[in-house]
Amino acid sequence: MENNIVYFWICAFAIVYPVVHGNQETLPQPTASEKLPSLMKMNNDFAFQLYKRLVEMPEYQSKNIFFSPFSVSMALSELSLGAGGETKQQLLRGIGHNSSIFSTEEMHQMFHHLLEEIDQRTGVDIDVGSALYVSDKFKPLPEFLEKMKKFYHSEGFTVDFSIKETLDKINTYVKDKTHGKINEAVGDLESDTVMLLLTYIYFKGKWDMPFNPRRTRKDTFHVDAETTVPVQMMHQYESLKVYYDAELTSKVLCLDYNDSFSMFLAVPDIDKRDKTIKDLEMAISRQHIEKWRRAVQKRKVDIYVPKLSLKTSYSLNDILKGMGMADMFTDKANFTGISEGIFISKALHKATLDIDEKGTTAAAVTTVSFRPMSYSPMQTLSFDHPFMIFITDQKNDNILFFGKVVNPSEKQ
Repeated sequence: MENNIVYFWICAFAIVYPVVHGNQETLPQPTASEKLPSLMKMNNDFAFQLYKRLVEMPEYQSKNIFFSPFSVSMALSELSLGAGGETKQQLLRGIGHNSSIFSTEEMHQMFHHLLEEIDQRTGVDIDVGSALYVSDKFKPLPEFLEKMKKFYHSEGFTVDFSIKETLDKINTYVKDKTHGKINEAVGDLESDTVMLLLTYIYFKGKWDMPFNPRRTRKDTFHVDAETTVPVQMMHQYESLKVYYDAELTSKVLCLDYNDSFSMFLAVPDIDKRDKTIKDLEMAISRQHIEKWRRAVQKRKVDIYVPKLSLKTSYSLNDILKGMGMADMFTDKANFTGISEGIFISKALHKATLDIDEKGTTAAAVTTVSFRPMSYSPMQTLSFDHPFMIFITDQKNDNILFFGKVVNPSEKQ
């Protein structure tokens, strides 16, 4: 096989940036296939498989986890456009495609619908897209380029990978798409790179119920039984959406962004001493997220949520191989829908998450609180020990971001 490389980069950014509440316009009704919920189930099942692979890796155990499964599954779906033979079958099996439910053509059409629908969102700032950087010495098949543009709105650039200006150009593009939050997406490039596929997602949401910064206090986060770290803990005592998941022995909090997207936080019940974050993350599945959406109910509760600023970076090569997608990284790779004799050199993923109460000084302050005296496991939700985090789309339960906070003081 020729020494040609496809450098596959997945770049995802999420900034959860609560500001004052604003009105949201009514969204148009979806026009895509009725099979769209099946695509969401496929994407979300993939999210949990990818997460469980991540936490099994020794280097990521006892670390904060944060990534965009939607960004990864979209990129792999894009790759399948140019794959053939066993490589394509591994990609499709890896992302959970079931041909008895929808065809690959329908899968690409539904991704296209999702991107179109996301582009129409108001009330949140969200941007999802793709870009292809192609060597000026490499000629991919026109059909692949046309499908990338048709289904995934991909932008295309012809570049010289042997010069530093190309690296600068890619990093500037990512910096612009992520609003300055990722300044260096690519540290270096092999000079014989022939193509770079890049996907990105940027999210900035407004809390429905903003936190008041005057109620934020220094507190203690219990990393484990022996380790604590100081944190800035935000506080509310309001009528909020909560749920006690008895099956998972965990407390669930749902914080909405303008009736459009939601953040779910799930923390093991510390009164059940035999339950840990490990128990939660191994037992949880897509079905639990779907259940929470229906089960949360508003009630007056105390919540304590730490301010966060996290950055994560993952090499996905071994993780994707472990999920059955090995051939694309070897000389067995079949990307004849793009060109002969190419394989994937690197699969990388970066993400960032910021949670704070900025912009909420206009919120009402409750200085005197009356609380029920009877004990309830949901009387207080304090996220002062490891918890899980999900950012989901209220319209279709699509999991955009997924993670676990083990140590909020650990920035990277």
